[in-house]
Amino acid sequence: MRANNENGMTLVEILAALVILGIVFISFMTIFPQMNNFNNKTETKLVSMNLAKKELQEIKKDSSKLSEENKVEGTANLYKYSIGEKNQYECEVEYTETPDLNKNSSDKSVALNKIQISVKKDGKLISETFGYLVSE
Repeated sequence: MRANNENGMTLVEILAALVILGIVFISFMTIFPQMNNFNNKTETKLVSMNLAKKELQEIKKDSSKLSEENKVEGTANLYKYSIGEKNQYECEVEYTETPDLNKNSSDKSVALNKIQISVKKDGKLISETFGYLVSE
């Protein structure tokens, strides 16, 4: 009689384990490029949101960027210019003046003008922000 010695793994079992590990490994490897793309988009969005907010604050301090040289031809209230490091982003500012309805009233009122800032890169809208400017 021969003694059955089954302490090791057979070649078929090792190959099956390698195939299963390979499938799992490949599925994990497809996740990393997607995560990298998502991180790049998120970073670009965050940078452009900060640029839009910064631009809004700068326009509130000094509205010289809303001059005739930045005005889009054929529009009444749309301005375009480049912002960001190396001017890689395009900024569109839409400035809408609102009439002061209480102008003839004895109440002290303030007319607020709506401003919409859109930040674009390569023609694609990345982010936008809204605010109000006090009319003078």
